[in-house]
Amino acid sequence: MLKFNKIKLSNNILDGWIANNLNVCLVGKHGIGKSTIIIDAFNRHGLKYKYFSASTLDPWVDFIGIPTVKQVEDKSYIDFVLPQGMDSDLEAIFMDEWGRESKAVRNSLMELVQFKSINGRSFPKLRFIWVAMNPSTDSDTYNVEEIDPAQLDRFHIITELYDEPDVAYFSSKFPEHAKPAIDWYKQQSKEVLS
Repeated sequence: MLKFNKIKLSNNILDGWIANNLNVCLVGKHGIGKSTIIIDAFNRHGLKYKYFSASTLDPWVDFIGIPTVKQVEDKSYIDFVLPQGMDSDLEAIFMDEWGRESKAVRNSLMELVQFKSINGRSFPKLRFIWVAMNPSTDSDTYNVEEIDPAQLDRFHIITELYDEPDVAYFSSKFPEHAKPAIDWYKQQSKEVLS
């Protein structure tokens, strides 16, 4: 059972990870904003990125492409019709619901995360891959596979997020309602919040 250090994220931390081209794995309970945090950071930097829900991925359809026969002069060979958006301009990939994908998908992504290529086809502008997942340590709550150390080792940053409202975020998004909503949240029992 893996446990990770917890961190309180800020735009400065996220921006530093982006500036340094780091692969990131955010772990946290459902509904705390992992996906929103990542998408907001990518959009703030104007990145050309591809979003995937890991639980629905197929390694061929979504990454490698569909096999087709190509004819060049008198020779035939197999090539792939690439998925839309998986092109040489791709800068970032966001895998949501990491840990819910099939083992075939997880294994096919090891090369993509480490080498920014898949089956040897390089993505020259791909800077990093970020994933968001629920904790595998709470197997009674989440249907999430534990990620093996060789797969986790490909991420520069692996951190668990606190499952509490972020005052700065809520204040920026809902200036009039943030304080009363956060005060209400803090008054709830642990049983209600779980």
